[in-house]
Amino acid sequence: MGSKAGFVQADKTTTDMSRSKNRIQDLLKIFTNGQATDEEEQELFNLIKIEKHEAIIKNHIKKLLSEHKSNDEVPVADWELLYKKINKEKHKEHTDSKIRRISWSGWAAAAAIILLLGTGYYFFTYTGQKQNEVAKIEQAEVNDVAPPNTINAVLTLSNGQRIVLDSSGNGMIAAQGAVNVIKLSNGQIAYRGSSKDIQYNTLNNPRGSRVISLMLADGSKVWLNAASSLTYPTAFVGNERKVEVTGEAYFEVAHNPDKPFIVSKAGTSIKVLGTHFNVNAYDDESSLDVTLLKGSVSVMDNHSMHPEVIKPGTQAQVKKNGNIQLDNSVDLNEVMAWKNGLFSFKGSDIQSIMRQVTRWYDVDVIYKEPIKEKFYAEVSKSTNVSTLLEMLQATKAVRFKIEGNTITVTP
Repeated sequence: MGSKAGFVQADKTTTDMSRSKNRIQDLLKIFTNGQATDEEEQELFNLIKIEKHEAIIKNHIKKLLSEHKSNDEVPVADWELLYKKINKEKHKEHTDSKIRRISWSGWAAAAAIILLLGTGYYFFTYTGQKQNEVAKIEQAEVNDVAPPNTINAVLTLSNGQRIVLDSSGNGMIAAQGAVNVIKLSNGQIAYRGSSKDIQYNTLNNPRGSRVISLMLADGSKVWLNAASSLTYPTAFVGNERKVEVTGEAYFEVAHNPDKPFIVSKAGTSIKVLGTHFNVNAYDDESSLDVTLLKGSVSVMDNHSMHPEVIKPGTQAQVKKNGNIQLDNSVDLNEVMAWKNGLFSFKGSDIQSIMRQVTRWYDVDVIYKEPIKEKFYAEVSKSTNVSTLLEMLQATKAVRFKIEGNTITVTP
């Protein structure tokens, strides 16, 4: 009797799996044809989150790829729609620990959608109307450049003493008058205490270093990207809190209406009372970009007559000539990707992409000829550089050659 019941259960399981397979195939078909209702889209992504459906998804994508390669007239809009929808679901999973992220096996799909083992991230890139197979980058030797696995930041104290943070232990690492400098167990540097004396420290995070976080004496938090630095007082004295930045930093400023917080870079100043914002102030970028996530920010340049006050979701772009332009359609996920452990490119040119690559992997880049195409990609920053380059090279619009710590870019 027990054996017979077992067969009945097996038959039921097989039937349920067959129905589920047919249903997800139907949903994928109507979705990629742009005919799915909101309810059908939600049903589809609920099914996508179930690991046993992985093979069905992959086979559907392979089938679309095959059709796409045989028909150059197939629009890329379907691919972009599919990517955006799946990527939206992925971000939902980041905010809900109860939903297990999908681990897709590693197969080189194409420039449209690429899913890699263990990362849980979706990669998307295209140029023009043609999709192409992923091609391996050219390597002079069997080498690659790994992502940074340590924080190589250096703290310079007011007396000129330099502390290499990666080699310093946790706990108090320095005393600046009545203020103690502490390295926490998570690697964050924190300032504890108060003082009426002004002493300045500089935290420098070089190329090829992981992101480092800092808690200032007033409780404000700062995250520094690679190739960035912050100069600040060990304690804020007077009627303002002023710091100087180079490179890129994200600020979560402790609210204090009586003492505004000012971030300066060359002739640009960013004034806040308490807010969350990102500053991209690399010298090799075309503008200094201030992106507001929360609160209110006033941006002013020495060349401008009046400050620009921006709202959350807006980016102020300070051009080299001092002009300030506002972008109300900025993609906050793309701006904050660096802090969240991602490379995210949505219509970026190869030069801006490779500038990020040089900072993160500490490599040099050589361009043989100009490349005009725009690229779309999202990839974990914990991967080797070749993974990202293969995503870009899949478009056939660019090729890469790795020789030691130098990357050569050719059309």
